[in-house]
Amino acid sequence: MKKYHALYIAVAALVLGGCGSAGGSLANAITDPFTPRPHGKNSLAINQDPNNGILNVGNTVADTVEINGLPYGNNSTLDIGHNFQNRLSDFTYVLKQSGRNVESGQLGVYKRAYSAVVGATVQDRYNPNTGAHASSPNPNFTIRSIQGDLTPESRLPTSGSIRYQGHAFSGLDDRGPNGHLNSRLDYTVDFGNRTGSGSITGLSRFGNIELAPGRLDRSRSALEGDAISQQRGRGHYELNIFGPNADEIAGKATGFTGDHQVGFSGSKTQQNP
Repeated sequence: MKKYHALYIAVAALVLGGCGSAGGSLANAITDPFTPRPHGKNSLAINQDPNNGILNVGNTVADTVEINGLPYGNNSTLDIGHNFQNRLSDFTYVLKQSGRNVESGQLGVYKRAYSAVVGATVQDRYNPNTGAHASSPNPNFTIRSIQGDLTPESRLPTSGSIRYQGHAFSGLDDRGPNGHLNSRLDYTVDFGNRTGSGSITGLSRFGNIELAPGRLDRSRSALEGDAISQQRGRGHYELNIFGPNADEIAGKATGFTGDHQVGFSGSKTQQNP
């Protein structure tokens, strides 16, 4: 019976293959059901933005990054359309300057419909003048870029509140099976009072993190405030609001003892007038 099922599927795929684009799509769904279709934020900008650029490493600015073995120059884009939403995906990377290695490791990308947070697990750094190995760095995880479709000021609510829930990560080892994160982000923005606060739980390196009340800067669709970790003391967080209707938040918490960093994002789960 199993061989007949296989034969039927093969014949169906061949028939559908000759029926135009619609048939081709259906054939692909039958023969390749486990490949994710493009959805959510579909690309990452690769650039030298001094505050948010993937090509920036401290005081060094790379001109190229190899991601999974493919080169990307300044002002290029990385396709992430096929990566799952709400999961932490990883890519190998090597930053280069004038053909010499500057840094290598793994990128962790956590995306939603309108935003993405990019972290780097740094494994090796090199002398940019000679390409010689310089160090195995500590800290070895930093948030490199937060990208997305910012909510225009005119689309931000002027009253009421929105609760956002999602996840956070401080390294690729925070992933569970299939890239899912076990941590929890819970954050509420009070648009009437222009404040926001929340918490992150479930990160073993940090214990609970309080995201203390921060002020909403409507012109930048941004909030920032103190981040207080049970295990690593006081740091600072900043986030932006993304999507056409203030649908998501994404940000980072930095400045803790040991200089470890946390990336986080969440989606709208409750809106009060």
